[in-house]
Order: sequence, then structure tokens, then C-alpha cells
Amino acid sequence: MRKEVSATELQQKLGELLDGVHRNGDRLIVKDANKSLAAIVPIEAYEEMLQQREKAFSVLDRIWKKVPAVSEKEAQADIKQAIAEVRTERAPKGTPDLCSIPRRGF
Repeated sequence: MRKEVSATELQQKLGELLDGVHRNGDRLIVKDANKSLAAIVPIEAYEEMLQQREKAFSVLDRIWKKVPAVSEKEAQADIKQAIAEVRTERAPKGTPDLCSIPRRGF
């Protein structure tokens, strides 16, 4: 069960609150002046979160290994070119490309 507790309450009832986390699976959100500071969750939930994170990052690692080394500048130029090509293909004949018109400050 999710519970919100103040930092003061956590200090005063730490043992009792931790017991609820361990025995009942409580999930605590520690707050101070209505600002969330921390979460206290059962160790199983924490370990599951770490496994999910590791799995997600392993997917990203596999993707990065397949992507050629390209500088950010080159990537941005490729993106800009691709966007321009798509806009040109979609624009009705005779429509000016508004992205290529210089902007004026007002």
C-alpha cells in the first residue's frame, strides 16, 4: 500500500514504518513541506526495478553497437536534411518551404 509520510513522522516511527514496508509491502513516499524527497520500497521491488533498468539499458547498448560512430553535428545535419526532404515531398506543388525563409526579429 502506498503511504505518504512526513520526514518528521519517519524519524519518529522509523522502526514501525520499516516493518510495514517489510511485512506488508508498503511503499512510503517521504515528504517535507509537500515536496516528495524519497521513496522507501520493499527490497524485492527495488531489485525488480534494477533488473528492468538493466534490461532496458542492455537494449540501448545493443542498439548503440549497431549505430556507426557519428558526431552530434553530423547527426543534426542528417536530421535537418531528412526533415526538409519529407516536408518537400508532402508540400503541395508551388508551396514555398517556410523553414528556409530567414526569420526576422520583431
